[in-house]
Amino acid sequence: MTAMAFKVFLICGTDPSEQIAAWRLQTLATSYGMHVTVPNRNGPMTKGVVDQVRRAIDQCDCVLAIITGDAGLPVRRELEYALARGKLIVPVVRDGVVLPPALGDHPIFRFSPWNTGEVETEVVGFLKRQELSKKNMQSLAAFVLAGLGVFMLASLAEK
Repeated sequence: MTAMAFKVFLICGTDPSEQIAAWRLQTLATSYGMHVTVPNRNGPMTKGVVDQVRRAIDQCDCVLAIITGDAGLPVRRELEYALARGKLIVPVVRDGVVLPPALGDHPIFRFSPWNTGEVETEVVGFLKRQELSKKNMQSLAAFVLAGLGVFMLASLAEK
């Protein structure tokens, strides 16, 4: 019997460049033995879409929130839902971005192009304190770092 893939729900903004970066990261996740769900931000937030997002959050092992700009309503609602469900949340937020209120007392990992090594150390330390298997912790840490790289490249491409 094979082990089930570690499931990550990836929260990111509605900006098209963030969505493209998230989809690239979703593809990359398979190399880390993970299954990543990225919510579709292209259509209206119908009850069916909201239910689908909630099911994905309910089934995930971890929520990775990469926030590079304004956290719109869908992002805030997904964070609130994940927090209410007691999910492990790894919020990685670009320097200068205002935090969604739901993350109030939660550990936040701030990043900029100049501190990726520092963020790496903080994220790995945080994940070590969580109740994750060593394999899942290492995979998730590597995935977070890859995610930062993908999102930073996307933001540099915009400029």
